[in-house]
Amino acid sequence: MSRLLPILVAMVALLACEGTIGGRTSTSDPDNPGDPCADGVCEPDDAFPAATSAYPRLSHGQYENTLRDLFGLTEPPGLATTFESDPSGTTAFDNDVTVLQVTPNLWQDYQTAAETMAERLLTDAEALGRLTEGLPAGEPERTEAFAARFLRQAFRRPVTTEDTAPFVRLANEATTHYPDAPVDEARVVMIVQAALQSPHFLYRDESGEADAEGLVALDDHQLASRLSYTLWDSMPDDELFRAAEAGELTSDEGLRAQAARMLDDPKAATKIRSFHSKLFDLGHYEDVELEGYPEDIGHTLRAEAEAFIDDVLLENDGGIRELYTAPYTYVNEDTAPLYGLEGTYGPELERADLDPAQRAGLFTQPGFLASHDGDTAPIHRGIFLNLYVLCTTLPAPPVFDPPVLEGETRRERINSITGPGTCGATCHAEAINPIGFPFETFDDYGRWRTEDNGHPVDAAATFRFEEGVVGFDGPVQLAEAMAESLNAHRCYAQNWLEYSFGRPIQPGDTPVLESLAQTSRSDDLSVKEILVALIDSNLFRNRRTQPEEDSE
Repeated sequence: MSRLLPILVAMVALLACEGTIGGRTSTSDPDNPGDPCADGVCEPDDAFPAATSAYPRLSHGQYENTLRDLFGLTEPPGLATTFESDPSGTTAFDNDVTVLQVTPNLWQDYQTAAETMAERLLTDAEALGRLTEGLPAGEPERTEAFAARFLRQAFRRPVTTEDTAPFVRLANEATTHYPDAPVDEARVVMIVQAALQSPHFLYRDESGEADAEGLVALDDHQLASRLSYTLWDSMPDDELFRAAEAGELTSDEGLRAQAARMLDDPKAATKIRSFHSKLFDLGHYEDVELEGYPEDIGHTLRAEAEAFIDDVLLENDGGIRELYTAPYTYVNEDTAPLYGLEGTYGPELERADLDPAQRAGLFTQPGFLASHDGDTAPIHRGIFLNLYVLCTTLPAPPVFDPPVLEGETRRERINSITGPGTCGATCHAEAINPIGFPFETFDDYGRWRTEDNGHPVDAAATFRFEEGVVGFDGPVQLAEAMAESLNAHRCYAQNWLEYSFGRPIQPGDTPVLESLAQTSRSDDLSVKEILVALIDSNLFRNRRTQPEEDSE
């Protein structure tokens, strides 16, 4: 879902906000202890897990990927496209388990999808053959063996006879439900249909006995499942199942080894792409329309951003410094003119070096600039970068009628309603405007400019980062300042924690995030190194029980 509407609302309302800006952000949880860094000592081992559900539900994307891998398909089956939409959580992502529930409508969606998947299997001999390969020929051994093998995969854990017996009994009714199918196939798809509606499939099991402090140490199979959904948004593969059964994942070395292996898999690349697409709202780029350019220019601008992210993070194993400052991009015959590039370009995107005095990283690309355009572009851009790149805490705004903008240049018009002496001075002067004004060197199409309405562009500003006040003139210096700041490195790690763990950050996460911010900035950590660091923490290996569990 595009974030344009909430940003527009925030832009209007923040014109008269009051409050403080900066500092760490977190979601308060009264059932967790306080900030472990409050005493000034902040070591990663001091972090403590958040109170989370023992049975987190699969997101719609995870559901699709799991079906793909469970049945050995080449792509997700697309059954979740008609599901009831999940409510928005407090993160930038769609997998916040604190709001993922099974409503009556969604339960009906699950039932319909299970029936559809079963019907598809009856017409897909190849997929059905993969499911039944190597089974005994006679009954009831055949059905019992299939139930044990399939449910182990679907439930992502070992199963017992007690688990499989109801499904075996249900298979005996298969000919009633599938009278036209061969009996052996009907029994298989009957078990499949029932398993896909089971809570053991729709939820991840993270239950267990808590210690005196309310901590549950996840077992090997639970760690395998958490690891696979963290890095792949899907179920464990055969190697991860093997490692779990061998008891390797409860050791630090075993967990790290599997994480490193999985990060080299194409499914991890898909997860990394999805993270950046959601965080930076790349889908909104597709809405861009530029007069004189092809109708699908927005799709090309999104493809440019995606190609750039792939090159920086996946091909070259880079991190946020390169993502925010690298002076190159990918262009074709349609987008090269936006950069003033000379030469011959074709319809395919190709890498092009840019003027390092004008361009630096993702946010000087026309996709970002043109998707945050208009007379209030500095506000749009400033709010977006504050929220999603720096994790600035913007206080709650009042509601009021927005004033009229006046002035010769866009900066003057913005200052007329947010500058010194106006009702919007506090938030804008300290946070929003300083991040938005450096992009005044670009017009609404993302083309470089030195004048605005006949006046020289003023792109200078200052911003109070955690390290202190930093001055910059133009977007390149701003990009360098952000990439050097602890704010940006912590924010990036925070967003990865929220997306990987499927929950909002909590005070107990602070030691890990502080360590990651410092190390990321000093050592230029790659995305993969950040993910391994998150997995190699007690936040990943444990969870804290919720009050309703403690009272059971």
